[in-house]
Amino acid sequence: MRSLFLRIFVTFWATVVLIGLAFVITWNIQPELVISRWRSATGDATALYAQSCAEELDRYGQAALRDYLQRLENGSHIHAAFFDAKGVLLAGTDTPEARAAMEKVAAGGEPEFSISGGNALAAQRVTGPAGHPYVFVAEMARGPFGAFRHSARLQLIRGTLAFLISGLICYLLTRSLTRPILRLRTTATQLATGDLAARAEPAVTDRPDEIGELGQDFNRMAERIEGLITGERQLIRDISHELRSPLARLNVALGLARRRADQETGPALDRIEREAETLNEMIGRLLALAKMDAASEPPDSVVIDLQAMIADIAADATFEAQAHNVTVQVVSSVGCRAVGSAELLHSAIENVVRNAVRYSAPGTAVEIRLACEQSGMTKQAEISVRDRGPGVPDRELANLFRPFYRLTDARERDTGGIGLGLAITYRAVKLHRGSVAAANASGGGLLVTITLPAA
Repeated sequence: MRSLFLRIFVTFWATVVLIGLAFVITWNIQPELVISRWRSATGDATALYAQSCAEELDRYGQAALRDYLQRLENGSHIHAAFFDAKGVLLAGTDTPEARAAMEKVAAGGEPEFSISGGNALAAQRVTGPAGHPYVFVAEMARGPFGAFRHSARLQLIRGTLAFLISGLICYLLTRSLTRPILRLRTTATQLATGDLAARAEPAVTDRPDEIGELGQDFNRMAERIEGLITGERQLIRDISHELRSPLARLNVALGLARRRADQETGPALDRIEREAETLNEMIGRLLALAKMDAASEPPDSVVIDLQAMIADIAADATFEAQAHNVTVQVVSSVGCRAVGSAELLHSAIENVVRNAVRYSAPGTAVEIRLACEQSGMTKQAEISVRDRGPGVPDRELANLFRPFYRLTDARERDTGGIGLGLAITYRAVKLHRGSVAAANASGGGLLVTITLPAA
């Protein structure tokens, strides 16, 4: 069982039930011990009753004996019979069991004790004040097992009540232990999905136990994480803005330098211009990334024709792909729409396609597919882009969408890119309540799949 609630609940309840079963089993597997103890406890009482009956008969007659036995039955629920030495019933109830016990005592002289069907039968020989021998037989309706056998229906009701009450107690105890943990888990999920303001509820943190302390520690951790991430985002925005000014001055200086450039300095100025453009692109993407990190929903919401958008992206990417001797093909596409920011989604899909073009082997094709599928009660658009490149080690797949992340073998500038394209794709798709995943395709190459809620 993977549920902590069920594990605790079943464990507690099973413990209670097993203890009850153990009590019943151990009670019934030691009948001789129980009988011996009960015989010892009742032997003196039987002898006392027998002596009292003999005294009542010898001193006051049979009427007094009958009254005494009646009082004994009413007060102690003991059905008794009193016989003389010849087996004649003097008072009480004559039953086959009582007579059989009387005959054994009369023949052997030793007290008799037996249990049958939950009833205990005791017979005792006694001599009265007048010197006459008698036999006293007492039948007790509830022997040592009578509490279990007296009424099957009553015991069933008792067992059912005990089972239900123990189950209710175990349920309440388990619920009090697991409910705050489930609340804390919900809060942790909110924090993991980007809600940095998520905190454990007072119902968790105010508990005077270890769970309450865990909730307080969680809130302190969440506050620290929020401070670090907020500070990082603010730092990226500030640096990006501050870099724009010297970059603008660099471009002006570059323009002035070109007026005085000769044949020897021209290539160096061209390289400076390319690096300045790369830096400008990086700053723009950093600002876009910071803006998406701070947003909780797309900046605008319009209905987007994904089929037309993918056709435009494929057409634009074809020009860039010609320089790599690569083609871009829309293998399959169906009419599908989404709601959100057309600019962000266009940038997200284009980044994946351009990345596929960059790493595809010459003479191969980048394949794009668009499908619209029903998933339960919702419709989803699935966009997949496959390249024919070297692929990515499985351990590195999860890192592809991190900012500035590039594989060791792809860090040379010959491959192009600044390590922000897929990070922007990931943020943009998440902002539209979608998901993006990368996997090594069968037959080689990387397969990136974008899933979006369809309109």
